Amino acid sequence: MLGVFRRKKKEVELDRILAGYELPSFPTTAMTVLAKLRDPDVPLEEIAADLELDPGLHVRVLRTVNSVAFGLTRKVSNVTHAVTLLGRNRLEALVLGVAAKGTIDRCLVPGWFDMKGFWLSAARRASVARSVAMRYRPNAQSEAFTGGLLQDMAVPILAATRGNVYQKIYRKWQQTPETTLAGLELEHFGTCHAEIGAVLAQRWDFPEELVSAIEGHHSKQAENPGIRVASWIADRREVPNREELAHFLDQDTNLDPSFLEETLSRAEDEAAELLESLNG
Repeated sequence: MLGVFRRKKKEVELDRILAGYELPSFPTTAMTVLAKLRDPDVPLEEIAADLELDPGLHVRVLRTVNSVAFGLTRKVSNVTHAVTLLGRNRLEALVLGVAAKGTIDRCLVPGWFDMKGFWLSAARRASVARSVAMRYRPNAQSEAFTGGLLQDMAVPILAATRGNVYQKIYRKWQQTPETTLAGLELEHFGTCHAEIGAVLAQRWDFPEELVSAIEGHHSKQAENPGIRVASWIADRREVPNREELAHFLDQDTNLDPSFLEETLSRAEDEAAELLESLNG
């Protein structure tokens, strides 16, 4: 968890980065549902009824939960079924992911930034993170899925707020394999998308485990192995080849090579389906 002093410092940095830019707010329905999910006295039937009030949100939730990438073994037929089957914590992570994507998509991102490519990469990370967590930390699958999807959510916001400066940083990262995007951001801004994303997640009232997952997704000490692998994939900019995979596994020998290679291969198809679901 971010310390109080550090959190305040990062909030100041986020305000500086935004520089008067007004972020879109979360959908009202999503905020209502999230608040009720955190109240154990609110019956699940009431939460399902609230979700149904927003046709766009509830359709995206249903389609996402039924996507292969989400990992359920049976199809969910309606919102009430989804609420009952998933339970509060898993549904909260799912609604957060769907609502956050919709919110970020409303940011005024410049034309040079490939939003479709960004979300396809995010969907791939979500798929991989959930699969790895299922094998190595089953109780954290939902956290891994949403953390993988949203770990870079501050990147399009930086593209929207920092203009030509960020365009140069982003293109240098794309053209220089030995660099990292976070490293270039730190060099220019004194902070990076992981830290900004964590503060933003706090402002949007994300659970602390998701805030921590977003903040620490580039760290080798990341608690969730799915988040760690998903972050590594993001740094490669494309699906890693066998040599890159072998090098990574030399540094993280707890992961099974054949399983990870199969997971990465399957994630390509799963990401395309997941992105279609999230777009409604």
